[in-house]
Amino acid sequence: MDIDVLGALPLADRWTFVRGRIVETSVELDAALRGLHAQLRGLDSVEALLSAPVNWTQAVDQCRTMTACAAVEESAIRAAIGKALDEAAIAYERRNRYMHDLLTADLADELLPDPTLIDKRNEYYLLRLASKQNSAAVTHVVLDDAIDTVNALVAAIWKVRAARGYLAGQTTWRTALLGELEGDWHGTATWTYGGPDND
Repeated sequence: MDIDVLGALPLADRWTFVRGRIVETSVELDAALRGLHAQLRGLDSVEALLSAPVNWTQAVDQCRTMTACAAVEESAIRAAIGKALDEAAIAYERRNRYMHDLLTADLADELLPDPTLIDKRNEYYLLRLASKQNSAAVTHVVLDDAIDTVNALVAAIWKVRAARGYLAGQTTWRTALLGELEGDWHGTATWTYGGPDND
């Protein structure tokens, strides 16, 4: 669905649709991470994807450890893979709030994090259902925040794919890996590269 068409839906339906896109893109990010995990082990079979850790955090941590030990000559490439993993972890944490928290428009006044943030047109809240240290129990969100989460997940997918592609010897991925990448609603990404050589 085009983002312009989304605006014609009732607000509750817009939230449902965007949350669905968050789910869809996070599954793609999980698949991309599993592909990178397999590539770091020198494998590219479906079985190698399936043997990556089920737990997202463990898979990311193992990718970081393997990246540190990988035969990568350029420190800039190693750093870029680490940055791709960091960005993926941040995007996935944002995804977690939309998947595991209660998304609600109705919240008791005493739970409001900041009543001055309320936007009567599309006020919603993410309410944690489990306690987590050093984290707000309630977060005020608007639909654009959720759409930005989709875009962040898309960007992370392409960065992780770029890391895998480069490690597989497909050097055409170098520009995407080293560049600044921006994901969009349609699942594509654009990037700019400001490095010394624009290959």
